[in-house]
Amino acid sequence: MTAGFRARAEDAPHARTWMCWPTTQAIYGPDRAYFEDVQETVGRLASAIAENEPVTMAAAKDQHALAARLCGPDVTLADIPTNDMWARDTGPVFLRNGAGEKAAVDYNFNGWGGKKRHDIDKTVAAAIADHAGCPLITSKVVGEGGGLEYDGEGTLLLTDSCWINDNRNPGKSRDDIETELKSNLGVEKVIWLPGIRDQDDTDGHIDGVIRVIRPGLVLMSGVANDDSDWGEAYRASKAILELTTDADGRPFEIVELPFAEDWRSTESDFFSGYANYYVGNGALYSPQFGDARADAKAKTTFERLFPGRRIVMLNVDRIYENGGGIHCVTQQEPA
Repeated sequence: MTAGFRARAEDAPHARTWMCWPTTQAIYGPDRAYFEDVQETVGRLASAIAENEPVTMAAAKDQHALAARLCGPDVTLADIPTNDMWARDTGPVFLRNGAGEKAAVDYNFNGWGGKKRHDIDKTVAAAIADHAGCPLITSKVVGEGGGLEYDGEGTLLLTDSCWINDNRNPGKSRDDIETELKSNLGVEKVIWLPGIRDQDDTDGHIDGVIRVIRPGLVLMSGVANDDSDWGEAYRASKAILELTTDADGRPFEIVELPFAEDWRSTESDFFSGYANYYVGNGALYSPQFGDARADAKAKTTFERLFPGRRIVMLNVDRIYENGGGIHCVTQQEPA
């Protein structure tokens, strides 16, 4: 069904960026002002991306007045109801073939294994595909876009903890899941990394720690001298990548970028990693955490790795306080 189609690299030209509007205050607790800050942050990020490419925000019609005010005039609103902002996971993964035709894959979002409300968000992938005029492929496995890192040339990286998990794919083996993902995404080689179960909502999405920059080159972001389970998984993943090759037989070069340690947020359990960036048309969007040294290192690293792209660093703490980042709230539709 997906013959000839492939998931394209994130840095390939985009037709647009899709985002989702957070509408459910209960997810964020009783503090209305805090929830409004989350919405303002999402709107500000959308506005920044819209300076360089089209952005479409999925939001129920009754949210359009507020979303328009907070996103600004350059962001298009689509009448697509949402629960929350995690477009990478609730939206579809777009594909393209050599003729320029597009399709979209729905990975049957189930609230990261039933951890979060998703009665509306489970319909978002199909609604976005319909709005984009793409045929929809419903995968035979359950998962999320944040659990997939692909280079656009046949290589896929992902974690055991997210995909080989009974909260998503009960009874399915690694081979079952790999076969389906190869079919869905047009990849030839799947590299499995360990990840972490049950310590965050996503069960260790790969895009929080490991990102494909281009074929044969990956970025890893972690906490220095981390002796936790996260640190153990990081080191195990690095060891695997050092000993394997991509779909074309290239060994991996690994660039490491430490987490920020002196962040601005008052949250004690704060996601301060730089790997959850987003590559748009002509620009890369990165968090800015208020740690002057770490922020500067991240910027110079991105400038070196993505020549020709403007590096846009933003205070998006309200997104990161809730366990995700810039990549988690964006999804690219290829040109």
